[in-house]
Amino acid sequence: MPITAWITDIGNDLAYEVAVETIVEWISGCVERLQELDARVTLTDLPIAVLRDVSESKFLLLRSLLFPGSRLQLSELIARSEALSCALQELGKTRNIPVFTAPTQWYGWDPIHPRARHHVTMWRELLALFANQPNHLQHVGDPWWQRTYLRLLRPESWRHYSVPRRASQPNGRLLDGTTISIF
Repeated sequence: MPITAWITDIGNDLAYEVAVETIVEWISGCVERLQELDARVTLTDLPIAVLRDVSESKFLLLRSLLFPGSRLQLSELIARSEALSCALQELGKTRNIPVFTAPTQWYGWDPIHPRARHHVTMWRELLALFANQPNHLQHVGDPWWQRTYLRLLRPESWRHYSVPRRASQPNGRLLDGTTISIF
């Protein structure tokens, strides 16, 4: 079965004040490992246009709620986001992989994640990057238990309340035998 990988939520670490160069190294390493496995890889770009429209007050509210230890200013976050986006575009060119950019109208109050009502369209477009006939991609309603199962899958490593956690991969398996790994 072919391996298909989407590298998403790339800019989240910027709010934790991780250097752009470090994030690019992480992404490059992931791409290299995946391409060694002949995986079909897609990068998802940062929503730069959406971030540019965030007001200072909204940014300060979100920063204090989601990243209370961060002192990053909005202008610096936007500058770092733009630099990371440029690096992703360059990585896409040098590694011959697509970089997916979601339309700005998919975003609502949350400037980082597309609205839930656009998730089906987003995944259809991501899948179409690899499909021979994208018109045949249809959404079939998923049972609640399957959606819950998928949301409970964990990445290989993460932090929960600053405590390092790990999960073996593949972390999930679908009924058709498809395995899911999250890194």
